[in-house]
Amino acid sequence: MKNLFYGIALYLILIPQAYTQNQKPVVDLILPAENSELEYISTKLSESPYFIVNSYINSIPDTDHRGEILLIISDKLLPLLENETYSAKFALYVNSINYQKYNYNKSAAIYSDQPLHRQLSLLTKIISHKITVGIPYESDDYKKQIELEINNFKEIDFLIVKTETNKLRSINKIIQKSDVILATSESSIYNSQNIRSILLSSYRHQKPIIGPTEGFVKAGSLASAATDSDQYITEIISMIKNYSESGLIPESRHPNSFSMKFNLNVAESLGINIPKKIQTTDNKRMTDK
Repeated sequence: MKNLFYGIALYLILIPQAYTQNQKPVVDLILPAENSELEYISTKLSESPYFIVNSYINSIPDTDHRGEILLIISDKLLPLLENETYSAKFALYVNSINYQKYNYNKSAAIYSDQPLHRQLSLLTKIISHKITVGIPYESDDYKKQIELEINNFKEIDFLIVKTETNKLRSINKIIQKSDVILATSESSIYNSQNIRSILLSSYRHQKPIIGPTEGFVKAGSLASAATDSDQYITEIISMIKNYSESGLIPESRHPNSFSMKFNLNVAESLGINIPKKIQTTDNKRMTDK
């Protein structure tokens, strides 16, 4: 009788736990490749207590093995968001302009790029006097974003110029007419083929470049706001959790958390003094709030 009692008690404890486990939504995580960074993201997402993660490379699993929620990483996989068999679809590390070109149904994204107002705010913390900021662009969508920020930064004169066919020549002209260059996240302008020439031109004319990513800071730009992998992971977990609990697709957005990154060697070579109180925020999590 005593063993029976314990057996029933154990059954009553384990059954609710098993039921709860079965109620967790299954997330199909689609990665664009296999590398250490993506493996880290997959591992951290799998540790979430809010959902179960199945990882795949480049393609969605067949219908019999498909989960309820789709999560893709990188612009390369954006076409997968056209699949209509998932109750919700999420995108991580995707460019805001690339994502907004399409009206994906039942989907939300956390963008890879930082909002322009965040980069401009960082710039005003470094340089307090009135300056001319040159912003080369190609997509008219970026021009619209820039124009929305003009009235928020009265201490800045904006030189907003659409690049010509020869982008490097266009940017060189803008560098000569500006005090600082603000780089957007347009890969057609700022890419591995162009970055060296752009940075060399900025050095030659003693004009700093802000952004658009931490990678640019390491390569030789002055500073950038940046969001690290752990911050992105925390935010996408929260976004999927909120959807699972409410059934509502959240708004797409830029990452809330970020850090300010500086290249102090570049600052010294350009004669720019970055205040100590700003430097100490490097690698600390911040928000716009």
